[in-house]
Amino acid sequence: MTDRYYAVTHLGRVRSSNQDRVLTRPDAGLWVVADGMGGHAGGAEASRIAAEAVEQAVTHGMELADAFEVAHSQVRMAQADDPELSEMGTTLVAVRENGDGFELAWVGDSRIYRYSPATDRFQCLTRDHNVASRLLDSGRITAEQARSHPQRHMLTDCIGQREGLPTIETARYAWQAGDRLLLCTDGLTGEVEDADILDALKTSDDLEAIGVSLADQALEAGGRDNITLIVLDAPE
Repeated sequence: MTDRYYAVTHLGRVRSSNQDRVLTRPDAGLWVVADGMGGHAGGAEASRIAAEAVEQAVTHGMELADAFEVAHSQVRMAQADDPELSEMGTTLVAVRENGDGFELAWVGDSRIYRYSPATDRFQCLTRDHNVASRLLDSGRITAEQARSHPQRHMLTDCIGQREGLPTIETARYAWQAGDRLLLCTDGLTGEVEDADILDALKTSDDLEAIGVSLADQALEAGGRDNITLIVLDAPE
């Protein structure tokens, strides 16, 4: 923990291994969360490779979208080198701070939320790359149905996918005074409602307390997946 951010990753109550990855480089203005998949070793390896590839690319001056392409390429090369890792892949979300603003990029269904106390606005800045989200966008299901849809964990895009480049989405925002970001895997959002996430983000200035509270809520709701999150405050 620092004065500006707190990061935590937890095994959860069901899984036998933690395939998530959290990376914090405040000196480079970079924060990354990844949720690996593809077996005990594969998921952990995919999330590690992807997070470290983004770190290396960004610290060498690359834009986030390009860094994500590098991450995808490196995961694909690792798949080719080891047949036991051929099914691995990972979600990936990252925030890169740049002066008075920040850029974000994402692939998969890990998320980035923003709470702005100046306007009391809370929003999810990312869009899930999964089947349920696609059905929601087409109007075939409602937001409530999407939350419990049987295909909500079926990704349409991920780092390491076999066919073509994944959809890499990016956005840029200006920091507003008091802004608070949350980067997280679906081990949190699959267990904790958005309203409870908002309550945690807005009711305390203690970032460690917020992070621990959110992780504990996910565990109490079942903890069926690894739980990883970063709470990040705007610079003063």
